[in-house]
Amino acid sequence: MDNTESKQNLSILGREIAEHLVRLGGTNVLPPAEGEYSACGTGVPRIGCENLLYAPITVARFYRGGRTNIDQVVEGQLPVAPGSSVLLSQGAHPPWATSCYSLRYRLANNGNNHDEIKIEWFVDTEPLDAIQYGSEIYNMDNTVIGEGKLPVPLALGEHCCIGGNNRLRVRITHTGNANQIENIRLHVEHANAVKCCSACAAGKSCQRGCKNHGK
Repeated sequence: MDNTESKQNLSILGREIAEHLVRLGGTNVLPPAEGEYSACGTGVPRIGCENLLYAPITVARFYRGGRTNIDQVVEGQLPVAPGSSVLLSQGAHPPWATSCYSLRYRLANNGNNHDEIKIEWFVDTEPLDAIQYGSEIYNMDNTVIGEGKLPVPLALGEHCCIGGNNRLRVRITHTGNANQIENIRLHVEHANAVKCCSACAAGKSCQRGCKNHGK
């Protein structure tokens, strides 16, 4: 038997052993056919989903929604007693750019001490550029000023973009000593966000009538 025939016989024997191991319950032990990836190699065929954080349907539905609720309690509790605060957060979302927000809350006893309600914004733990107050949203008779929307503050002077792994958060603090905050509803608009945010910062109407009513 020459060397060529011996090598062929060894190759056939090796494949038969591998196939027998598979039948016994082993996996990924067959050698690859020509042009295929080795089962135990480092080469992986591309499927088009590499580095994908969110499915396209998730992204499409999120952007069509046009708003992000800030409703997850991270610290504190509701209602918010005088002298305390609550930290609220968005859920996990695809990347988005902030624009204007709508905050509605009710003070106990029909209170109107809105200048004692402090609103601070954060991307994760990084504070944004401005602190706002409930008196920028509500009149003394508890009606909203204009359309009752304010721009989310800028981040280091720039429009605020929220990455897919970031969380936009807001701390609402009752700095007074009477009339607890009984409930809170808060959402941020993100359709046409940069355009809206630019107009808000200039005190002009924009998407959904957003205005900067801060004094």
